[in-house]
Amino acid sequence: MIKCIIIDDEQSAIDVLANYINQISFLHLEATSLNPLDALEVIYTQKIELIFLDIQMPELSGIDFIKVIKGRCKVILTTAYKQYALEGYEHNVSDYLLKPISFERFLQATQKVQEQMDLEKNASENTVQEVKNKPLSDDFMFVKTDNRMQKINYVDILFVEGLGNYVNIKTTKAKFTTLLNLKDLVGNLPTEQFLRVHRSYIVSLEKIEYVEGNNICLQGNITVPLSETYRNQLWTALDEKVIGSKKDKS
Repeated sequence: MIKCIIIDDEQSAIDVLANYINQISFLHLEATSLNPLDALEVIYTQKIELIFLDIQMPELSGIDFIKVIKGRCKVILTTAYKQYALEGYEHNVSDYLLKPISFERFLQATQKVQEQMDLEKNASENTVQEVKNKPLSDDFMFVKTDNRMQKINYVDILFVEGLGNYVNIKTTKAKFTTLLNLKDLVGNLPTEQFLRVHRSYIVSLEKIEYVEGNNICLQGNITVPLSETYRNQLWTALDEKVIGSKKDKS
């Protein structure tokens, strides 16, 4: 159902259009107005979708009215003056009806609006569906920190430190603290990029500069501990990158 308003400074013209609207099942007349200034309040407070608008009115011309509402509604111009047709179409009116308006011509114009609105609705629904169907890029995550949801790119992460029910996520740009369990987080990070190396630490494999004894040095000269429990897992993850002797990994 398309919600309409008629704006015309002649009551007889309003009566004709109101009668036509009442005969069309997909239209519903919400209001009529003899004064375009009064009609503005209706348009801004109610969900009006279509305006039947006269052009020559004393308070505000139909063309100026279109400029004021800035595309808020569909507009069908209703006038006795054909010289305004071109200007009307320049403002993207849906149709231009010359008085006296026949019911047949009125029906044709309103069917045109219905088709326009159906096309716009379908296009909008298709766009929404495309967004829903399009998978998010798998190279970032969002975590709640302070009073916001913070986007963190995996490529920026140096390490994650577990602090009981909280974790610190250290990136190349900043450090973020969030209410998370380290075990839950490690299960959501890409396993090919991240590895747990200590009961309290997860590191980015590509950010490792060197491993020495029980320490892992990351980019930025940052050191995190390497636990014996996770040493073999680390060497297994790095095995393909190790050149030369693979025996001495102490």
